[in-house]
Amino acid sequence: MADTARAYFDTVFSMAGESGQRARDMAGKVREDLKSGAERLRTDVRSGAEQVRSQGSRTVTDIGRLIRAEVDAGLTRLGVATQTDLDDINLRLEHYEEEIRELRTRLAEAEARAARTPATLTAQRAESPAEPQADEPA
Repeated sequence: MADTARAYFDTVFSMAGESGQRARDMAGKVREDLKSGAERLRTDVRSGAEQVRSQGSRTVTDIGRLIRAEVDAGLTRLGVATQTDLDDINLRLEHYEEEIRELRTRLAEAEARAARTPATLTAQRAESPAEPQADEPA
């Protein structure tokens, strides 16, 4: 279609002579302006579309956060534990389990020391000779 329009355009302006040449030059400039304008418009539209997409993505993320906060608040009012509450409880549980393991280790060490002490005292008494008492006659 562009070729057909160009052919009609050339035919009409070829009849005009010198002014036809000026008209063709002017048409060429207009065509180049339209082409560069279309490229700029295409670039601007792409940039605008990217900005709209980015803003839309941020808006969706913000709406998601607001909805999550409202749902969490509603669940809290109902007395239902949220994921954050469960995470906190799990952390505390792990901490307490570690403390229990540490206390069991310390208890086992204390029991081992207590078991060794009477045996050691008994062994020491058996090794030392009986000393005569001052009351007993020799």
